[in-house]
Amino acid sequence: MRRLKSSLSFPYWLIGLLLIVLLSGCRPETSPGPYLNLNSGGITKNLDTYGTYYLYTPTSLDDTTHILVVIHGTPAKELTAGETALYYAEYWAPFAEERGWLLLIPAFNQADFSSRKGEITDALTGYRGLFGREIDADEWVLRLLGLVWQALDWEEAPFLIYGHSAGGQYVSRFLVTHPDQVERAVISAAVTYPQPNPAVAWPYGMGALSTEIEWEDGTTAQVDIQPEKETWLDATQIPVTVIVGLNDLEPQLSRPGQDGRVRLAIGENWVKAMGEFAAENGLESQIEFEAIPGKGHSMLGLLPFCQAALTRE
Repeated sequence: MRRLKSSLSFPYWLIGLLLIVLLSGCRPETSPGPYLNLNSGGITKNLDTYGTYYLYTPTSLDDTTHILVVIHGTPAKELTAGETALYYAEYWAPFAEERGWLLLIPAFNQADFSSRKGEITDALTGYRGLFGREIDADEWVLRLLGLVWQALDWEEAPFLIYGHSAGGQYVSRFLVTHPDQVERAVISAAVTYPQPNPAVAWPYGMGALSTEIEWEDGTTAQVDIQPEKETWLDATQIPVTVIVGLNDLEPQLSRPGQDGRVRLAIGENWVKAMGEFAAENGLESQIEFEAIPGKGHSMLGLLPFCQAALTRE
């Protein structure tokens, strides 16, 4: 800071000092970069370079606290991704407080992550497939976790992750690309999964993908992905529960490599395929399937069962 010359007759420096003091107590709710708005016992909104995200900080917090990443589903037409992420945060916060867990809920906006079904509808073109316009959707979550670990001065550690519907698709693909990062996962009512099949291209299978993706603003990006068999095998060793309602029987579009026409069958068959894949390689899969009677494609209806699965020993 430059010093004011002593010849100044009026103490302008005092006015500047008062302004700094006043402004320091008015930090905005959202801010870019590494600053995190952590409020014990509350949900806070934060703004990173690549979008908005929410945090819930339990009243009891230390370096043994689990972090749970919650991945939202496709926003309803009347809601933004931010509003959808906040909706999830509000329903998950009481559970997080009870368990003493810290919640991280990223908002995958339409412009950067194709969060809403519409002109761009498929796992091939949005966060469901881990894609992003400026940063891949999986790398963004890892970036946000890095900010949390840095702000709290914690060492990196595997975390819990949950996603419903489109968010479940995200979780299934995050699992097979970053199994070393995942402590436990719950996949709720996804419609597509990354099959352990090298003949089916990513994001629907374990095969290579080379294509160009066009985003809403007209920009394009070349993607070249070569999945690794070993990460699929490592994923079978993570405790994972796939949860689908028994009444989730709406017919789905046929997509590459997916076995079944309704979410119930597609999810059950993926768990079976991963089990067979593990067995063929001398392993026993830790991925389980759970069908919930009386429930359809409802995040709230499946919520208590997903929460119970996350806490299972």
